[in-house]
Order: sequence, then structure tokens, then C-alpha cells
Amino acid sequence: MKKHEKQLKTKVNIDKQKQFLYNPLKRNTCIRNNCIKCCIKTSMLLSNRDIEKIEQLGYDRHYFTKSKKGWLKLKNKDGKCVFHNGKVCIIYDNKPEGCILYPLIFDRENKSAVVDEDCPYENCFRFSKKDIKRLYNLITQITDERKNRRK
Repeated sequence: MKKHEKQLKTKVNIDKQKQFLYNPLKRNTCIRNNCIKCCIKTSMLLSNRDIEKIEQLGYDRHYFTKSKKGWLKLKNKDGKCVFHNGKVCIIYDNKPEGCILYPLIFDRENKSAVVDEDCPYENCFRFSKKDIKRLYNLITQITDERKNRRK
């Protein structure tokens, strides 16, 4: 068992029967409650794959990305993610990997996956080990891409 997998057992509620990413509860919880909290003043990190996927929709990367200390993040417009029109995410079916996994986030201080306590519906979500592994892979990918940009 890898070091990060050991740390996760106590940090995240893992439901072995359901896969978070395919669980309609997530989508319905946010939509049912008209919750867009995660889209307000977002600082969502982007992978090169996220950027390429969004560019394939016809968006220029300069429209939706900003760079800070080598990290590529989603831009905000009028206090919300540039892709949120006030009611819905206009790229919902092609949103970045971090948005798909949310409210599962990486706590840098404790180096572990946690449920974002800022999510008002954090208790409505269950995560599998596969979700956690997917988050760790994303963090590793984004970190490696940043290192390559800074060379």
C-alpha cells in the first residue's frame, strides 16, 4: 500500500459500493439545491489535458486560464468561474478533472485527500478508493506539468 493510500483511510469517507464519479447523487445534490459555491471565486488548477479538452470546444486558453507561479488555473469573471453563466456550467460535460472530483480535494498541509469543508453539501458525497487514486494522479500530473513549465 502506498503512503498516500494509508493517509486517506481516516481522511475521507470511502464508500466501497458506489463510485463517486458515476453517482447521480453528486449531480442531483448540487443541481437540486442550486448550489454553485464551488464555482464562485474558483482557484481550480488545470492540467494540460483539461486545457486541451476545453480548447477542442473552441475556447482559446487565454480566455479561461491564468498562470500564477507556474500553476495554471481557471479564470474568474464577475466573481465566478468564467464558464459559469450564473445558472449553469456551460462546459459541464467537458469540465476539468478537478471539477469532476470536487468536493474531494487535496490538502497540501496534511498531504491527503479530504472533503472540502467549504462545500455546504459535503456530507452528501461518498468517495471510492478509485476516486482518491484519480485525485492523486491528477495532483501528480499537475505538479509535474508545473515543474516542466518552470524549467
